[in-house]
Amino acid sequence: MSDAASSRRRAADAPLADDGPASAARALGARIRALRQRRGMTLTQVAAQAELSHSFLSQVERGLERMSMTSLFRVAQALGTTQQALLTDDADAAVRTQGEFHVFRASEATPLDAGGSPLRVLARDHPRFVPMVMSGTFSEDLWWVHDEEEFVYVLEGRLVVVLEDQEFALEVGDAVYYHGGIRHRWRTEPGESTRVLTVKEGSAGAH
Repeated sequence: MSDAASSRRRAADAPLADDGPASAARALGARIRALRQRRGMTLTQVAAQAELSHSFLSQVERGLERMSMTSLFRVAQALGTTQQALLTDDADAAVRTQGEFHVFRASEATPLDAGGSPLRVLARDHPRFVPMVMSGTFSEDLWWVHDEEEFVYVLEGRLVVVLEDQEFALEVGDAVYYHGGIRHRWRTEPGESTRVLTVKEGSAGAH
């Protein structure tokens, strides 16, 4: 075998690198496809319920396209689960014993690109809660309602949180906590961006 052929063979046999957001997008797409198949649903059915095109959802499942958080929310609803369950695959989380603890390094965080808004899942495989850091801009084009309780802490910039018929402008260091079942939406002012830490109650069994 020639040196060139040997080099090609070694390159083909080498493990794929974990390329951050792209790798996370492939993992998310695989989870969506696996859950869709377990539900016995076609791509067309899920896409229609999520108000997405069939071709776009197919690209998402293959890790070739990335969804906004709004689209992910709709896909999760169509599949009878939640965003954080799809992001963390917590149905496969191991049962934790009392007194067990884990340290998560920055390099272990799961990076995603949710439609141009960077999102980082800080800890996985824990059914009790899901901590994430979200950055970018938010528009109030959709009301969110979920069963899980949620905590939001502003790290940078400003964020307006609307809870039912009440509106709260949050600055750096401000936080809000709300129970499940409360309609809410977030927005940033025109030309502004923000960075927030969110901790959402886990959804064990949502799959």
